[in-house]
Amino acid sequence: MEGAIQISNWKHAKLPTDCRPFIVAAPSLGPAWCREFEEVLRNSAMALEPLLGCFPSSGLAAIYGALQIAKHVSICRIPLKPSLVRGADMSHRKPLPCAFHNWLGERRLGLSILREYGPERLLWESFHLDPVLDKGESTDFNPLMLLTDLFSQGKFFQEHEFVGRLEQLTVIDQSDWVRYAEEKCLMALERHFFLSRHSSDTPNWWLYSNRISVPLDNILYRLMLCQLDLMGA
Repeated sequence: MEGAIQISNWKHAKLPTDCRPFIVAAPSLGPAWCREFEEVLRNSAMALEPLLGCFPSSGLAAIYGALQIAKHVSICRIPLKPSLVRGADMSHRKPLPCAFHNWLGERRLGLSILREYGPERLLWESFHLDPVLDKGESTDFNPLMLLTDLFSQGKFFQEHEFVGRLEQLTVIDQSDWVRYAEEKCLMALERHFFLSRHSSDTPNWWLYSNRISVPLDNILYRLMLCQLDLMGA
């Protein structure tokens, strides 16, 4: 497409190392502009990484970087919500590429960016999520604390036990999740939904489980809806 700007991470570009974390291609703008924007993306990612606890996705870095150089940015098809559902035949030793990003944290920062820049500078319709339509069961227990306890004790559970506990949480009505949601609690839960690139050993073993991935993705979606409700988006 004429005038298009293509952004790839170093792995997709098949570079041997991450010395250039992002590769920009824009024939109409020239190589000098592309290298300058690569540096903007690199700096954006470095600013975002400590806020997330891991390297940001190319999508979030691109949005953050674009706002540094453009007066108006319109975002399409970047909801910052990939699926954590694994294929039934995936090897338990193979992680999903998207599992190395903190998506709950990225949407937290996305909400902050939306509030900071407003619709005058940033249009991001794909950020909004569809509500959960199924009517769940009401509870007097705090589902976020139950989830926190489950993760903290996760190493003591077998896979089938962990699946059962998560599935019990998925049937709790969304209104109860929202009722008990607090920003501090949501931020504390972020670390349980992504893997570290710097360690082969992780406490988040559930991110390698094909069976667990379905209810886990359901729970992550509910937490993201809680974020939207808390921040009035």
